[in-house]
Amino acid sequence: MSVQVRSASLQDGVAVLALLEEVGYYPDPISFAKTYRKTLADPHFLVRVAEVEGKIVGMATLSMRWQIGLGGLLACLDELAIAPGHKGVDRALMQATVGKARGLGARRIVVRANEGTPPPRAAQLRAGLSLARSGSALAS
Repeated sequence: MSVQVRSASLQDGVAVLALLEEVGYYPDPISFAKTYRKTLADPHFLVRVAEVEGKIVGMATLSMRWQIGLGGLLACLDELAIAPGHKGVDRALMQATVGKARGLGARRIVVRANEGTPPPRAAQLRAGLSLARSGSALAS
């Protein structure tokens, strides 16, 4: 399995949205499209994708900002999403993304991805479905 990591493009939007849905996030498509477009155009953000055999199976976002006390750029890995069943992609994607940030001059990189992000709605939907099933079983 050969993993290719590259900058995300506007044409990758549908595949990135599908990946997010596959891992349990269900963003509103209109809001996603607006945010995705803005993020790609903002020089303070990196959006990277990982491909295996031409299919996007991973995505990482990294934000960069100046930090006075550091005396330079601070980069933070904000999101990391990997399709189920693709072991090793996370490591390749993180290494390439961190390497790109270092190449852009980041003095420090924080790699605590997905902290503060609400849990995937898939878990909530599954829990609701289980409750609905148990409720209908009780009613019969």
